[in-house]
Amino acid sequence: MKKLIFLFIGILMAVDVFSQDYTPTVNWPYLYPDFMEGELVRARNKRNKAQFNIHLDLGALHYVEDGRIKESATLDVVTLFIGEDVFRNVGGKMLKVMAETEGGFVVMETKGNFTSVVRNDGAYGTTSLNSTTTKTFLHNQNVVNAYNGYLMTDVYADLLAMKDDSESLRVIESMYLVIGHQQIPADKKSVAALEGIDKKAFNAFLKAEKIRWTNPQDLVKVIEYINASNQ
Repeated sequence: MKKLIFLFIGILMAVDVFSQDYTPTVNWPYLYPDFMEGELVRARNKRNKAQFNIHLDLGALHYVEDGRIKESATLDVVTLFIGEDVFRNVGGKMLKVMAETEGGFVVMETKGNFTSVVRNDGAYGTTSLNSTTTKTFLHNQNVVNAYNGYLMTDVYADLLAMKDDSESLRVIESMYLVIGHQQIPADKKSVAALEGIDKKAFNAFLKAEKIRWTNPQDLVKVIEYINASNQ
């Protein structure tokens, strides 16, 4: 069997992206409790280091420069390293790699459920982000594509100070199989619908391997099965 490379978190049966003492908030809609030292790898192996974080809307990549938070264009971004965590650019989103093999990798997308946050002083069904009148549109002047995420301020120190002064932000976690340019939802129905997959043989494979769809290690086996079925 091909040698598999698993990140330390990938061996967990139930994946919890956040530490027990950190919960994202409406004022701090980020994957990490602070901006973290990391290294960004772009095409042609161009590298740069900065303090990075992943915004929980559209997987946008933010960084701190001169005390302000900016968004980085991801057009030529390949990989981001933050501590032991690895992120890959999947369709313009920076998604966390949970496990990988030669023929593909498993990623986790973590999104903020912004529509579930409602202010008492706002209209029914209006999110606190949309009802805020002091929004600052975050952008990098070098970014040509519009960005849909908003923050209360782009001043890093100010945002950090107010991050706990708001509602908790619920998150939605989804895993995907990435094979080439394909991003496949990590569920039985989506994989069974792929071209080249024989449903009867696939069901037999799932039973024999005791595949758990929440386990990155098992999902790597599914990636290898898909690749073998299309040879």
